[in-house]
Amino acid sequence: MAPLTQAEEQALIQKVLHRLEGSSYACSALTKLSGGTANFLYRGDLIQPLGSGAAETVIVKVSTDYVAINRDFPLDITRCDFENSMLKALDGFSRTISTPSGDTAVQVPRIYFFDPEMRIQILEYFHETIDLTTVLQSPSVNLTLPRLSPALMGYALGSWLRLFHNWASEPAQKALIAKVGSNLGMRKLKCLITYGSFIEILERHPELIEGHRDTLRTVKEAMTREFEQVPSEDEEDDETRGLIHGDFWGGNVLLSNETWQDDQGANKLFIIDWENVQFGHRAIDIGGILADLYERYHFKGISASLQVMEGFIQGYGWLSEELAFGVAIHAGVHLICWYYRRNRNAPLPYPLPVVLAALTTGRDLILKGWAKDKRWLRNSILGSLFALFAHGNIA
Repeated sequence: MAPLTQAEEQALIQKVLHRLEGSSYACSALTKLSGGTANFLYRGDLIQPLGSGAAETVIVKVSTDYVAINRDFPLDITRCDFENSMLKALDGFSRTISTPSGDTAVQVPRIYFFDPEMRIQILEYFHETIDLTTVLQSPSVNLTLPRLSPALMGYALGSWLRLFHNWASEPAQKALIAKVGSNLGMRKLKCLITYGSFIEILERHPELIEGHRDTLRTVKEAMTREFEQVPSEDEEDDETRGLIHGDFWGGNVLLSNETWQDDQGANKLFIIDWENVQFGHRAIDIGGILADLYERYHFKGISASLQVMEGFIQGYGWLSEELAFGVAIHAGVHLICWYYRRNRNAPLPYPLPVVLAALTTGRDLILKGWAKDKRWLRNSILGSLFALFAHGNIA
């Protein structure tokens, strides 16, 4: 990988500061934030607050035609145009989710300003927050998410995603779907790093794919066609497809640094990074977050992650047969593609049997989801999802 040199990034920072001079978003300094891989992310200290009692700090997000951590990896720069349009349409999209412990507010960042020439976004900054993946992998996870908190937080997250999917399918959003649904560059990339990669990964361990190649290739072809789907006139009646976040995983879910209140509410979640928004199969959002959460358990033994999974499934609620089996397939693909999300030039970070077990689980989710094997799936890592349908919701 070839990131910018320190001098090159300092030059970029100065260019951004100069660009913002004289505007309402002029900053005295930009401080680099961790977590950004595709874009350059900074905390901007505003010279003047945006208004009485308003923000003094913002997120400054700079997009380029390459990945921020690797300039040799090209990336469609129009992604920030789609994110800008989506965030304007959402305008915060704050929703309050009722859970047994009280209300949880879930929202997305507001976009204050977008410079289409330098591809600079000025976004709402959420103070004292941390992403869900970091929380789960922290030694203090049981302090941040005590007792029933992981399941309750997962419930709020799943409920919010259902609300977002439903909102995005309303007739009032047809123009929005037409505007941001195509996002061709990110649709192609999502397809490449999932369905375009999982068979190649399994081929590295031939014993995992022997006897299954034909079926897996059929799945790849069918799901690749999903990324070519376009909205239909009756899209609001399609429970499986619509606008999706497109990169829904724990790293894009923020929560407060403070201990989750599982007995009095007053909790908050924030959903960030909308540049992958696209028209697609909702299994990509649902299966993606579930597989991501399972990874934390499989590789690191984080039991709280399983509780978040269970809460999420209950919060999202009923799924159609097509969507449920699609979730199994995408969760399997996402789990397998962990293999390429790590540093490929480094040795395997876990013992080979542990890695092979993850790849096998992913493969079996794909095969059983494609075969619509409800009995097997009810005893899988997605068992509670299919248990929801044991009494007739899925025949």
